[in-house]
Amino acid sequence: MKRLLAMLLCLLLLGGSACAQRLTDDELIQYYEESVYVGDSLGEMLRFYVNGVVRKAHPTYFQSLKFFTAHGYRLETAAMSYPTHDDTNIMYKGNAIAVGNLMSKLTPRNVFILAGLRDRIGDDIPTGMTYIESIVKMISEASPDTRIHFISLTPISAEVEKKAPGRQGKWDAYNAELEKKCGELGVFFINIAPSLKDENGFLAPKLATEDGYHLNNDGNAIWVQLLLDFAQTQYENGCWTPAVQEP
Repeated sequence: MKRLLAMLLCLLLLGGSACAQRLTDDELIQYYEESVYVGDSLGEMLRFYVNGVVRKAHPTYFQSLKFFTAHGYRLETAAMSYPTHDDTNIMYKGNAIAVGNLMSKLTPRNVFILAGLRDRIGDDIPTGMTYIESIVKMISEASPDTRIHFISLTPISAEVEKKAPGRQGKWDAYNAELEKKCGELGVFFINIAPSLKDENGFLAPKLATEDGYHLNNDGNAIWVQLLLDFAQTQYENGCWTPAVQEP
């Protein structure tokens, strides 16, 4: 309830903040300080991009954003109270850990979550929503002041769609339900999918790796820009203000 009321207050403040100035990237990046990212191989690719490209140009960017990612990590696993021995887990100090326990140990300012590729989550959206509810409940109990963000599934290429007809439509439906569920639960939804699509509604070829699922550096650059844009929106909504930087 506390989190939902905070989100409603942000929405009420939106009308009076529509003309707020654009913050600098150095200011916007502060939104991601003392934060945690949890996810699958999409997050791993983002981590590689942040460490290999972004932070070479801007050493302080995402400096205290900690990535906990694993190739094949499932949304179902993220919803479990304990790590499973039969599936891929995220790791903390060399040991498998559940999301709730991770939040208890780190109590981050924000958590960002993206998983579902391996679940084929679009095939059973109602079950996916129960996972989302479980994750929110665990995090809220473990670290009540942590702001929870879910990120949309990224699109797939037209080549992948040919091999699995209808998959993009299922993922679009999942993203729509995820946005709705986030609103109901009073948590944040960051929709990065539309900006990554081509004119036909699939992952733009210039942004995709060879497998048609993951983003290349150009795609991840758009993702990072969308994160900055989200921070700007939070500022305009009156939900967050960057710290005053020393001259």
